Amino acid sequence: MIRDFFAGIGLLLRGFGIVFRTPRLLLLGALPAALTGGLLLALVITLGIFAPDLVALATPFADGWDHTYQEIFRDLVAVALVIALLFLGLLLFAAATLAIGAPFYESIARRVEDQLGGVPTEHDTSWWADTVDNAKVVGASALLAIPMFLIDLVPVVGESVGPVIGVCVSAWLFGLELSVVPFSRRGLPLTARRHLLGQRRAMAFGFALPAYLLCLVPLLAIIVMPAATAGGTLLAHRLLEEQAQAPARLGRPDAEKPF
Repeated sequence: MIRDFFAGIGLLLRGFGIVFRTPRLLLLGALPAALTGGLLLALVITLGIFAPDLVALATPFADGWDHTYQEIFRDLVAVALVIALLFLGLLLFAAATLAIGAPFYESIARRVEDQLGGVPTEHDTSWWADTVDNAKVVGASALLAIPMFLIDLVPVVGESVGPVIGVCVSAWLFGLELSVVPFSRRGLPLTARRHLLGQRRAMAFGFALPAYLLCLVPLLAIIVMPAATAGGTLLAHRLLEEQAQAPARLGRPDAEKPF
């Protein structure tokens, strides 16, 4: 497991090497991350400006309170609202960037895999099928962000366990999203991605966890996203090649595939 975990980190580093050697890929992948970061920043600033008015409208029961207590209460609620949006935005940043920049990252993934030899019998990829699969992952990220935020509010437990669980779950979903193209080109659905990455979970986490943590830094994410896309393609290609070679190594060329 330890060897697989560090092998996953190595795949991410190889992804950085690929995009740094090809500035065009770096620029191609940086655009969606920059756009998503700008949108997130604009939303947080806008909410920060209008939060006091929104909180006042949402808490009419506090109108009759003493002015000092009313102001303290509403200020705390406004700050909590902005922090909640920022927290949710950071959790969904990677997923939103991949959704907005899907054509850009698909282009990067295809170029990387073509350099590895491509796909001998490529299936016709369905943009709609890929979109639906990734929408499921993004939807799961959004739904999981809510209980993760609530866990963070629990004293002691939320401060220690909550962030760890949230990061691990989000990183796993991030890895699923970054590996879509190699599976799609072979006609394999989301269930195949989950199955194969689950078989080498330590390697998948070794790649996805540092990539996700780096993407939580919006400015750094501009560089990390294209590198993570390249690394995710390397990971998926490696696991798919190992899966294809496994029956032959076992002397069972007609062995049934798990998906």
